[in-house]
Amino acid sequence: MPLLDSFSQDTLTPTRLWIALDLPTRELAAKAAMDSDPETRAQAIHAISSTLNFRRAGILKLPTDKQVYYLTSRVRPDHELASSLLLALHLKYRQNLLGSFLDQLRIPHDNGLVTTEYKLQPMDTSTLKPAVQSLREQFDEIEVELYLATLVALDPDTWGALTHIILPGS
Repeated sequence: MPLLDSFSQDTLTPTRLWIALDLPTRELAAKAAMDSDPETRAQAIHAISSTLNFRRAGILKLPTDKQVYYLTSRVRPDHELASSLLLALHLKYRQNLLGSFLDQLRIPHDNGLVTTEYKLQPMDTSTLKPAVQSLREQFDEIEVELYLATLVALDPDTWGALTHIILPGS
């Protein structure tokens, strides 16, 4: 997939993944972040105000569409903000995809978010391959690859085996 062609397991980070996204996907993620929990929204507002050298109060007065514009076109998110943006995108707009994947792996979840009682363990390629294949049959290829890349970027210890499935030459 072109999005992941330039990545290796060592270079797949949330910030680099964010930068590689097309504008419509970044806008969708930014909208999700603005509608997300107060902490994620505060992160985004802080990044915009820092980048533009505006006071927080001034950014808060802007319409959401303008905040999204600044977040997607002016801000270069750090690891934490990029992680939050990617999470917000998937939790708001791709819950069916997340839920299907976790169901395939028999991981308990609440609308695509792993339950707090469940302790994730590192996954192996043989366990992941059938679940990935099922996702590819059910959902848009680009959304699937982005979701799987996000898992690797956010938690390589648990999901690192996905690199052998999604990254070219791994």
